[in-house]
Amino acid sequence: GDDGPDLVFHWGSGSIRTAAEEHRLTDLHDIMLDRPRLGRGFLPSALTGSYVNERPFGVPVRGTRPVLLFYDKALLAGLGLRPPSDWSALRRTATRLAKAGITPFALGGSDAMTELMWLAYLVDRVGGAGVFGRIQAGDHDHWDHPAVLRAAREVRSLADAGAFGDDFADVSYADGSATARFARGRAAMHLMDAREHAALVERFPGFAARKLGWLPFPAVEDGKGDPGNLVGTPAGYLSAGDLVGGRGGVLDFLEEFSTPDHTDALLAAGEVPVTAGAARRLDASPHPEFTRFQYELVRDAPAFTLNWEQAVHPAWRPALRSEAADLFSGRSTPETFARNLREHRVGAVRPG
Repeated sequence: GDDGPDLVFHWGSGSIRTAAEEHRLTDLHDIMLDRPRLGRGFLPSALTGSYVNERPFGVPVRGTRPVLLFYDKALLAGLGLRPPSDWSALRRTATRLAKAGITPFALGGSDAMTELMWLAYLVDRVGGAGVFGRIQAGDHDHWDHPAVLRAAREVRSLADAGAFGDDFADVSYADGSATARFARGRAAMHLMDAREHAALVERFPGFAARKLGWLPFPAVEDGKGDPGNLVGTPAGYLSAGDLVGGRGGVLDFLEEFSTPDHTDALLAAGEVPVTAGAARRLDASPHPEFTRFQYELVRDAPAFTLNWEQAVHPAWRPALRSEAADLFSGRSTPETFARNLREHRVGAVRPG
């Protein structure tokens, strides 16, 4: 509307793109130069989640949630297996687990965002972060990029080999079913964002304390993507409304989110902050080992790709979800997956 709010909370650029391009939100680029606490006060990779057309439109105010590969240390060790360090090792480990009658990966397939995490990481690892960046920019022909096709073929191959079990399409992450399968030893690994750790600590504290391990998504040996790249939710953000008419107090308020007090509050709440000076405060976290692991991944990430669901225009999400569900279930082929998304034209988005 003409009299919009001073501040808007969101989880990433896809949901604010239209408002930003219509100048109903404030481009913070020059403001961050004038107010260093707004720019240099945060980890660079976390700021990118609020970018629209390569310009910052938000300040991180919540913790970070990279997608990680969680694993059952006791289960793998009992079979003489190590956590997979690369894609070939992951495939071999999945084969061994399936032969032992254990589902390799928990997957809440009734929530398509869990399937999109696999595709997003594989596209990144095979082709680099720029492949999806081009798609975000509106280059729909990039859905036919070799990295997209290979990613789709890899997940179909895993599904055909039983890596997700036989009924993953009926399992939900939202209701906790996928997490329960993992914690109860019915699946050896679970690809999920960092909130999985908190869910396990709350619901299955014994498992979380004694058996839970975690690692970054494995490298693809012949891929072009940097193995340090991340996929997930860089942070939750506050964007400022149109500040042409004043409201400098809004900027003073946003600066508060880069302070040590806010960092400590996030840590006390079990979140992982993305403030630049947080490293020396991480031991105050209830789970310092996991907190430091996440923080250092985000700090060192060459690129942090926003989850595809959050990165695209909201009008695009239904098509993305349905095509991913069809691919994983076998109702579609990798080629059909790429073609259908290439030909879909609703709400193309630009880098952000």
